[in-house]
Amino acid sequence: MALSLILFAFPALASASTSTTTSLTSFGALPGTVSEVGGIVLELKGQNNNRVVAQLSASSLYVGYAGSTPQTIGTQTGFTASILSSLGGGLLEAAVRVTLWDGDTAPGDFDDGDVDLWLNGIYMQNFSNVLTERTSSTGTSLGATSYGFNDDELRTGFFYSSDNTFLSSLYASMAGGSIAYSLFDADTPGDNYYDFTQGVDASLIDVGTGPQLNPSVPEPGTVLLMAIGMGGLLVFRRKRHSA
Repeated sequence: MALSLILFAFPALASASTSTTTSLTSFGALPGTVSEVGGIVLELKGQNNNRVVAQLSASSLYVGYAGSTPQTIGTQTGFTASILSSLGGGLLEAAVRVTLWDGDTAPGDFDDGDVDLWLNGIYMQNFSNVLTERTSSTGTSLGATSYGFNDDELRTGFFYSSDNTFLSSLYASMAGGSIAYSLFDADTPGDNYYDFTQGVDASLIDVGTGPQLNPSVPEPGTVLLMAIGMGGLLVFRRKRHSA
């Protein structure tokens, strides 16, 4: 009875997606400053195991046909000398979370296998090789995972690399203080329209933050414990009222 009341009072606990807020790096859960979906989220693991997380807001990203190759879709600034030094002289892992409506890179779509993600001109991964989840505009799971960013759906997925060559090149390129995210369409540049705000709730499209060192992450179960406490209080009040 109490559990039913909790789920009734807090439906998000039963339906909210955790895969969009759980990185592929060894760190796992993203910090609370990161939105459930939307924008481009970067997570870096330094040689000294320090963590740096940044998010570009969806509203700051490119809108239009990717007519040039590569097409810059957004630039994350703020990689100061202090941030770079905090990574211990290099990187062990990197993950990039992308949310995109109508990406057309899933199996059978016209851009399947054709679009790559580049960071500072360095190839990271093909869009069709990324496992994505379909969600609502606010990040509620709609129960469908697949590779690629599907036609007419809002999808979120993590690009990931632990490749030393890529990571060494990326770290060296960050000396300029920024990371530019680019799309490379190997097939037909200009055949797809991109709007990274489409399908994302208005409350989330402006969420963004500069690079943060070791941002705090809510303890596992904290939200659930709060909900259980609230649920227990709700049951207690109902019993008092009925008495």
